[in-house]
Amino acid sequence: MRWWIWLLFPAVLCAQDFEFQLQPGAFPVEISGWQLYQPWAGGMDPSTPEFCDIDDDSDIDFFTGSQYNYYWFFENIGSSQTPEFHYVSFMFDSIYPVCPGTAYESDIDFCDIDADGDLDAFLCNGCIGVAINQGTSSQRDFSALPDTLFDQYGEYLWATRVSAADIDADGDFDLFGGTWYTGELRFFENIGTAQIYQFELVTESWQNVQAPEGKADPYFGDLDADGDLDLLVGTGAGTIYFYRNDGDSANPNMTFVTSNYFGIDVGDDASPELADIDSDGDLDLFVGRDPGSGQNVTQGNIFFYENIGAPEEPNFVYRTSNYLIYDNGSYSRPLLVDIDADGDPDLFSHIGSRLIFYRNDGNVVNPYFVYETDNFNGISVFDIIPWFYDIDDDGDYDLFAGESAIPGPPQMYLFINRGTPQVPDFVLYTDDLLPGVFTQGSVILNPSMADIDADGDDDLFVSTNEATIYFFENVSTPSLIQFNFITSTWQNIIDPGYGQHMFSCFYDIDQDSDLDLFLTNDAYYYEPWEKNLVFYSNIGTPQNANMQLEIEDVFPELMIWQPAPYLLDIDQDGDGDLFLGDTWGGIRFFRNITGEPPAVPPVMLHPQAGLELSLGPNPANPVTWISFSLPAPQEATLAIYNILGARVTTLTSGLQKPGTHTYFWNASQSSSGVYIVRLETAEYTSSQRVTVVK
Repeated sequence: MRWWIWLLFPAVLCAQDFEFQLQPGAFPVEISGWQLYQPWAGGMDPSTPEFCDIDDDSDIDFFTGSQYNYYWFFENIGSSQTPEFHYVSFMFDSIYPVCPGTAYESDIDFCDIDADGDLDAFLCNGCIGVAINQGTSSQRDFSALPDTLFDQYGEYLWATRVSAADIDADGDFDLFGGTWYTGELRFFENIGTAQIYQFELVTESWQNVQAPEGKADPYFGDLDADGDLDLLVGTGAGTIYFYRNDGDSANPNMTFVTSNYFGIDVGDDASPELADIDSDGDLDLFVGRDPGSGQNVTQGNIFFYENIGAPEEPNFVYRTSNYLIYDNGSYSRPLLVDIDADGDPDLFSHIGSRLIFYRNDGNVVNPYFVYETDNFNGISVFDIIPWFYDIDDDGDYDLFAGESAIPGPPQMYLFINRGTPQVPDFVLYTDDLLPGVFTQGSVILNPSMADIDADGDDDLFVSTNEATIYFFENVSTPSLIQFNFITSTWQNIIDPGYGQHMFSCFYDIDQDSDLDLFLTNDAYYYEPWEKNLVFYSNIGTPQNANMQLEIEDVFPELMIWQPAPYLLDIDQDGDGDLFLGDTWGGIRFFRNITGEPPAVPPVMLHPQAGLELSLGPNPANPVTWISFSLPAPQEATLAIYNILGARVTTLTSGLQKPGTHTYFWNASQSSSGVYIVRLETAEYTSSQRVTVVK
């Protein structure tokens, strides 16, 4: 990740008193050895990956459809051999599907349908449309409204998923639509020309291809390097069917090979995509999916299988289920607490009835979150909603856990830490901490805690699906844990939405010595442009809060369903930064940049001919070497930066001779994590990522 890429994200003005900036790559996250490109971009549910070179810069960029008609775009700012994806938008160029009156999952597929040298986009959310690129191959223009497509009978081109392929080698692209229930493929032949498309429904069951599990998602690619297109079909069950083309490029003859391609099972709604992501001459495999729901939810969004075989005989090996972003499935609520007492915050969220734990292997200034378990301490509470606080005042964190129950009432669990601050051991203290308060109409308990009366202990706030906030005063002693119920309508705060997940977090964001409130506004589920995160300013005192609604939508330009806020000063600069979970299981990070001058990113110029930057062992353990070549004598600086952009060391600086230069970097004095190697000359800047492992 190029450290300055954070500066490219626009700041979002939240109020006169504070300003947040979205930084999807702010801190590294590692899951089972894989380092995510943009961990803090938010979640996606489901995903339907698509790769193409949308900006004609000789590397492939990443797209995916998602729920309720949104198309995510991640630009490749790396190279064809070493991709480096960064988040651009969850709504690519404001493109929207065409199927009327639907809120289906969306799919996108690029091809040059009008033969003008640039890529156009087929859009699918129940029926198929096309967005024509009116720009160029390098300067796209999708400003025109998408064209709804009809067959020869005047019917929509109905489909769940779409794939464009010149299946008959006649120089134009035909369309294939996967079906929801039967798992068959509809074939729409392009009977027009390469420049002027016209589609005709030929069959609703092309070549007898079937995926009985439903939700067929087709992808055509030459998997055996014989010059014709073979077929992968993702299924609703999460598996992939493989059909080999035993015909030729003009006369396909699809032969069923297997319904369990390479044993792949991503859970639900497999969406296959092939791309030579590392430019080694063979196709790698990416599979989107649906993470499931309820207690069956699983982590991940984009599965990546590297091809370690040959172009004519692929061998796909699993690498990660979180290729781009952090995603624990659904309803992410981030909590950051120093659970191991090493001086830096660790990361928790929840999945079903369990806690997900990421240990911070960095430090308080440079966090580096490494996935450790999705079953922290073996704790299990149905649809657990956690909050950590030292309720018995013994110097370690205890755990409050809200439960979900239909019919109610749900309970509030309390686990006491009987271990140490360094090695916690949570033991159930009670499964009914707040007896007799909640009713059968309550469905889920969402706790948060804050010292709202400035008496030295944290009080308890609980929201349910009843669109109000319950308040419990903390009257505990170290020997007796007790909360007094005060009101079910604290401060008369009422969520105008449904209230199922009114996550709350208190923080003195305006630094006036009292606690303010960030709160989920659970707007109507099919109106994502309604309010999402609400801010209440405390205009009272630290002892007597008086919450005043100040901002109805903290991030009006973003669509974040059921945002779950957590604030802390992650960068130790004296203000509160924001981690924001969402209903799809992702987390967005917003740095508090209040009062900071606008940052201007450096201009990246085209490389000079003959100028190259390359790395030795990566990861460095802890030594590596860096080489660069210069075509002519010139000033050059080679330096190492940490992930926050601070320079760690300068390996060389000054006038350099032409030719190849090699420098060693001994990282034994640096902590494990990700660093940036940066080469700068007067006309060129290049960066590469190196990981230090000890």
